[in-house]
Amino acid sequence: MEFRLPELGEGVTEGELVKWRVKVGDIVKDDQPLCEVMTDKATIEIPSAFSGKVTELTAKEGEIVKVHQLMLKAEASGSAAKAAPAPVAAHAAPAVSAPVAAPVAKAAAQAPVATENSAHVLASPSTRKLASEKGIDLGSVEGTGPKGRVLRDDVENFRVGGVRVARSKVGGPVAADLRTPIRGMRKKISEKMRMSKDKAAHFTYVEEADATDLVKLRNRAKITGEKRGIKVSYLPFVMKAMVAALKKHPKINSIVDEATNELVTKHYYNISLSVQTEDGLTVPVIKNVQDKGIFELAKEIADVVDRARKKKLTMEDFQDSTITLTNAGSIGGLFATPIINYPEVAILGFNKIARKPVVQVINGVEKIVIRDWTYFSISMDHRMIDGADAAEFMKTFIDYIENPAMMFIEE
Repeated sequence: MEFRLPELGEGVTEGELVKWRVKVGDIVKDDQPLCEVMTDKATIEIPSAFSGKVTELTAKEGEIVKVHQLMLKAEASGSAAKAAPAPVAAHAAPAVSAPVAAPVAKAAAQAPVATENSAHVLASPSTRKLASEKGIDLGSVEGTGPKGRVLRDDVENFRVGGVRVARSKVGGPVAADLRTPIRGMRKKISEKMRMSKDKAAHFTYVEEADATDLVKLRNRAKITGEKRGIKVSYLPFVMKAMVAALKKHPKINSIVDEATNELVTKHYYNISLSVQTEDGLTVPVIKNVQDKGIFELAKEIADVVDRARKKKLTMEDFQDSTITLTNAGSIGGLFATPIINYPEVAILGFNKIARKPVVQVINGVEKIVIRDWTYFSISMDHRMIDGADAAEFMKTFIDYIENPAMMFIEE
């Protein structure tokens, strides 16, 4: 019997086969995960639609697979195969989650590096085949089997591990370069970042802010939140300040429609939040921020961050973003120049808050005082947004950061 790639979602026609979860000879049960396929939105776990023994894998990891393409052959056991179960999103989507205008070209198979050493390495035919598929020179792999035989585990560990030890021609160990295939989420991140830089004309505007009042307000909310079992960070306040400023500068809450050659200004405020996971950066969407309070936003942010890191985000978590917020403040740095989440026209960077001495005029006298200080950086698409627009937006936004009560008074 044959198993073909099922429908992955509306408008999705293909995906990259990131990982097989089964191998030839495995006995597969109904609904058991077969593989992981990455689309433009998320990495999807494909479940089995049959029970039986796997006899052939007809697609390779790293290959671009079309919907309905043959992926696996098996000897069925029990009842006949049923309709394919609905795929489940297993991983978070990469940063810059815009739809790709054209299908991604099929990834070329990486050819093995032939050397004099590899021909004399002790290894089984299946191990040699695995190394060839992965583009690994067996002469660079340290064998752990009898008489130095290279085992399948040695090849797998060489592919996914850190710096390994390779045999030298004189028999001593030498340090080996680590070669990591660029695929899966990292490949999608690469494609999306390149598309954003190719499509949008990036420019970045940076402004500083006195966040002393924001820190005080957040600290009060944090105490109240703890009583309710809610962890309150600065992000809900920054999001609300973004919405308040976007209402006065609506052009920045827009996306570019290349197909119709139009700038589409949105009437709602869906903010993508950059989240770092072990697989890379992903941008789930916090929707309708304008309708939610601080504690509701805090709960939702905690939920999407948790699900992103546990690889439990769904396709819906990445839809309809209007602007993106990226936060590196917990790591450090004064400011950065973030890359636009195309086809959006703007991305705001929130950086660390630190106490510093500043000069203030108090009762007509200049005094040095200690304040909580931070920087915000916004990257915009210069094709659509002029420098003056960026400056005006940031001025309004910073006003709300420095006087956070105003954004709630004006709601």
